[in-house]
This record gives sequence, structure tokens and C-alpha cells, in this order.
Amino acid sequence: APATAPRVNEAAYRMATLEHLGQSEAFLTLFRASLHTGGRERLATATARQLLASNRLLLDSPAARDPRTHLLLEDLELVLAEIAQLPADASAGERKLVGEGMERGAVLPRLRTVVPAGSTPTRGDL
Repeated sequence: APATAPRVNEAAYRMATLEHLGQSEAFLTLFRASLHTGGRERLATATARQLLASNRLLLDSPAARDPRTHLLLEDLELVLAEIAQLPADASAGERKLVGEGMERGAVLPRLRTVVPAGSTPTRGDL
């Protein structure tokens, strides 16, 4: 008998994607706020790297079958990669360039459209 492919739990991928997008939106909001305040606090490059790794996994998963989600994940990947590569002592100009790229791609508004405030699922909700 032919082997059947394992069944994919679409709901689990949707939940994981929503959780990831919510975390990414929160992180990018904090990053953008640091640009406006002129703060020189250390960037959480480890957080950006973690989000980038999760993003890449989602891009290779059934979660990215939806063209809109796939495009958002691709654009988010670029922004997260730029932040992850910023040195700890990045100048205001370097950080501003990343912020401008984020604004040009309208990444935050698009994330907020997909994950409205207060609707991000947490592991405790599953």
C-alpha cells in the first residue's frame, strides 16, 4: 500500500504564525520607538536573531502557502536580518536606515493588520 503523507494541522501553523507575527510586531515597535527617542540602549540582536530563525522556519512551512502571509514573512525577514546584523554600537544613522526600510515596506502597519492589538495568542491559550 502506498504511504500517505502525514496530515498537516493548519490550525497549529496559523496559531504559530500569529504568535510569531505578534512578537515581531512588539519587537519592531520597540525598535522604532528607540529611533524616535534617540536612545543609545543596546539593541536586542539576540531577540532579532531568534525572531529571524522562527521567521525562516515559517517561510518553509505550510503557513507560507498563503501568498499574502508569504510576502509579509519575506519582508519581515529582511527587516529582522538588518536589525540582527547591527553592531551593538551602531550609530544613529545606521539604526535610522533600518527604520527607514521598515517604514518604506510598511512592515508594522501590515503586521498590525494581521494581528490586531490584544489578539496575539500565547502558549497558555493553546
